[in-house]
Amino acid sequence: MTQKREITIRVSEQEFAMLETHCQAVGRTKTDILREFIRTLGKFAQNNHAHSLNKSTNL
Repeated sequence: MTQKREITIRVSEQEFAMLETHCQAVGRTKTDILREFIRTLGKFAQNNHAHSLNKSTNL
């Protein structure tokens, strides 16, 4: 079983309202939405690294 960690963040009222509105619209929890976003960061980093490598080999 994977060990779980806890994150506490501070957001503005506007940011909280945006997150809450989105969650209600899609029927998911804030935790679900934030976990999904964090997972996309790994994919973004991989894509960004690959793009950097392609750019440097094409010089």
